[in-house]
Amino acid sequence: MANFQTHFNVASFVSALGAGTMYYAGLIDKSEATLLFVGGIVGGILPDIDSDNSTPTKIMQYIFANLVSFFVLFKYIGEYPILNLIFIWIGSFSITMFLFYLFNRFTTHRGMFHSIPAAFIFWFGFSLLFYYIFNYSYIISWYFGMFIFLGYITHLLLDEIYSVDLSGARLKKSFGTAFKLYNKDIKTTALFYIIATLLFVLMPYKQNFIYSFTKFDIITTYHKLLRKVR
Repeated sequence: MANFQTHFNVASFVSALGAGTMYYAGLIDKSEATLLFVGGIVGGILPDIDSDNSTPTKIMQYIFANLVSFFVLFKYIGEYPILNLIFIWIGSFSITMFLFYLFNRFTTHRGMFHSIPAAFIFWFGFSLLFYYIFNYSYIISWYFGMFIFLGYITHLLLDEIYSVDLSGARLKKSFGTAFKLYNKDIKTTALFYIIATLLFVLMPYKQNFIYSFTKFDIITTYHKLLRKVR
């Protein structure tokens, strides 16, 4: 299994590449590219939220709780006085950390949260959160969730790569426990698929999201990126 630093660094690289490509393709602006970059990093460390109380996990939880608090606070800036905003920040942070506590207590590491259906749940869940709660446009909400998914899948693939012992030409016991479609608990597996399906049904403007990629010109984008590198 890859460590926290590896997951963070690889997710950062993949997110930067993805956000940069979309920016040079004209799909997003600079501020949106930064937002998506952050989303990819968050997605890259999310699968380990079911881990034990290790230091990297705690750091990740504090970072995530602060991000949630920031977005909640940003929603109400200008509507409430500063004292109310402070309580909103504290409340958002406390609720998020309490949810992490409950989550860690009732889940096991390398369970269904290390799976492809979980990646889709977080894609659709974050997109709905950004669209309905934080009032982002439908397209940025879709894109942000997509980068959560991108980082999430990157994490799962890294864990599988690290499950292969190349020096001994063998597979470790952890192989197949990360990048998976199901686990032995059929009820839990079914629940994840049901949740993913329901969240997808709730997603807004599905056809518009797919149509947005028709503006993507990979040849032009490739040349722009080459000129930037040079």
